[in-house]
Amino acid sequence: MSKRLFEAYKDYFRVGCAVSGLFLMTPAEREDHFKQVAKRFEEMRKKFGPPPAGFKPPEPPVFSDGSSPELEIAREHFNMIVAENETKMDAVYKGPGEFNWKMADRFVQFARENNQALRWHTLVWHNQSPEWIFEDEAGNKVSKEVLEERLKKYIFAVGERYGNDVCSVDVVNECISDKKFCLRDGSDQSKWFDILGPEYVDKAFFWAKEAFPKASLVINDYNLEMSEGKRRGMYELVKGMLSRGVPVDTVGLQMHINITNPPVSEIEETIELYGSLGLNVIVTEMEVSAYIDKDFSNPDPRREYTADFLEEQAERYRALFDCFRKEAGKGYLKDVVLWGTSDRFTWKNNFPSPGRTDAPLLFDREGKPKPAFDVLIRD
Repeated sequence: MSKRLFEAYKDYFRVGCAVSGLFLMTPAEREDHFKQVAKRFEEMRKKFGPPPAGFKPPEPPVFSDGSSPELEIAREHFNMIVAENETKMDAVYKGPGEFNWKMADRFVQFARENNQALRWHTLVWHNQSPEWIFEDEAGNKVSKEVLEERLKKYIFAVGERYGNDVCSVDVVNECISDKKFCLRDGSDQSKWFDILGPEYVDKAFFWAKEAFPKASLVINDYNLEMSEGKRRGMYELVKGMLSRGVPVDTVGLQMHINITNPPVSEIEETIELYGSLGLNVIVTEMEVSAYIDKDFSNPDPRREYTADFLEEQAERYRALFDCFRKEAGKGYLKDVVLWGTSDRFTWKNNFPSPGRTDAPLLFDREGKPKPAFDVLIRD
């Protein structure tokens, strides 16, 4: 592979990927990690009963020489990285004044060693927040004042340690309701809203601006390019934030899309909608699934990843990156990040269909480039 992916787009945008912390663990740490995974699955089985047919818990990857193709792919073809899970709040914030920086430090070091930009994902999210942060010593809901102070301390602690290394921060993640198309509230999984009220979003951005003065500040969500309701809901939210002087400067489109939907024209419309507010737009978590899965309760059956499918996927990636170049040329789009490196470790395996694999990325399960990769470096 003589040409590197990010070099093909250096005149337009940075090209990033999400990296699993598994690849930065020692063999002993990986072994312990999967023992803990197996233990959690056994606890879930006892609590909820046997898993669906065909489902298997994750198993330890085999790294015969202590390395992995995925890590080499990340080094070679991307000039930006983001941690898949290791910089989410539950991985870092272990208690009042207690932080675990071990894995985040490794991501910073990896980015430095490979001259890559580093994104932080994420500061505030209704998922993967530690339960203790919302509770007092008796297990009751904490006061607004206590939770605000805990969140503020977290943001400033992260900024103090990594403010000079991070170029882009997902300050608030997935805050738009799929049902009401406004801020998620307590009835829609958000304990942040339930305790702090809607102003938690503004405050998080003000604190992040102080903690990360050099970084772009991102509000990030999924299905903005697929759902008109969510797209408009986010538009109204950030428009209001800008009118209040909140320092949001970027909208992140997760872009978990599939081989058919949404049409490229809708993606273009979404980017230009937020660009019209003077905001930058980045693609933060992209892959192109082989499955449409219109109804997650009745997902598509496993398909064969034939040569015809791989060519179809390549043309889909080509059309998408043509759109991205166009929008970058207009000054709207700044970065494109793929959520993973190879099909072997994509989060889409087993989701939403237990036992079903997927093939949504540019490198196959052996770490070899797929036709979609070849198309992107040729164009």
